[in-house]
Amino acid sequence: MKTKITFLTIFLLSFSVMADDHMENPTFFPLEGFACNFNSGKDMGDLLKTTEKWNDYVDGSDLQYSAWIFTPYFYSEDMPADTIWIGISPTWEEMMKGAEMMVTPEGQKIQAEFDRISDCYDHTNWGLEIVRPSASLGDGMVTMQWCTLNEGTTNDQILAADKKLNAFMDQGSSTGGISRWWPGSGIPSRFDADLLWVQSAESMTAWGRGADQAVNGGGNQVAQELYGELMTCTNREVFLADAVRISDQN
Repeated sequence: MKTKITFLTIFLLSFSVMADDHMENPTFFPLEGFACNFNSGKDMGDLLKTTEKWNDYVDGSDLQYSAWIFTPYFYSEDMPADTIWIGISPTWEEMMKGAEMMVTPEGQKIQAEFDRISDCYDHTNWGLEIVRPSASLGDGMVTMQWCTLNEGTTNDQILAADKKLNAFMDQGSSTGGISRWWPGSGIPSRFDADLLWVQSAESMTAWGRGADQAVNGGGNQVAQELYGELMTCTNREVFLADAVRISDQN
C-alpha cells in the first residue's frame, strides 16, 4: 500500500533507551505509515473505493496486515496531511510480504489508482511497543504526542512507570489502548522527538470520557508523577481512525 503517512517507521536494532541486563526488552511490532494529500477533485470516498479493491486483492492471500486511515480532528497548521495510512503486521517479514504483493501486475494496477487519488510525501516505518492493549481494534479516535526522553532515563524506569499507569487505569472504565512508536526508516527531519506516545479510544464519546478522567479525574496528575521525570511530551494531535482492514493475528 502506498498512500503515505507523515511520521512512521521501524527501529529495533538501534533502540535508544538502554535496558539493564536483567530487564527483558519489550516486543516491537512493525508499523508503517503513509502521509498523503488528496489530488484535485478526489476525496475520502475515492480513497475508500480503491481501498475496497485492495482489500479484495489481499483477501486472496494469507497476508496478516491490519490498516487504518487517520484523518486529523484536533490539529494545527503544522499538520500537513489530509490522510494518514497506518499499517501493522505481526512481523517485518509479513509486512514486506505485503509490499511484494504491490509490485505484482495486479498490485501495480491498484497502486496506480491510489496514486491518482493522493499525492503522498512520506513513507515511514516504526517499532510499535504496546503499553496497554486496546479492547477494540476497530474505528475510533487516536491521540498522538511527540515525546523526548530526559537525560538518564532507562528502559527499566519506563516499564516500571507503565506498570503503575496500567494499575491506575484498571481502576477506571477505559478500554482504550496506549503504545509507543519508536522511529526508524524514512523518518523526516521535522520529527525531532525520540518517540510518539499514542492513545486510542473506541469512539468519540469514549475519547471524551478519557479526557474527563485525565483533566478532572486525576489522570494528568498521575501521568506527570509517573513520567514527568522520564520524558517531555508536546505536539498533541487527535485523529479519527477508520479501520479498513483488521487481521485476525494483529
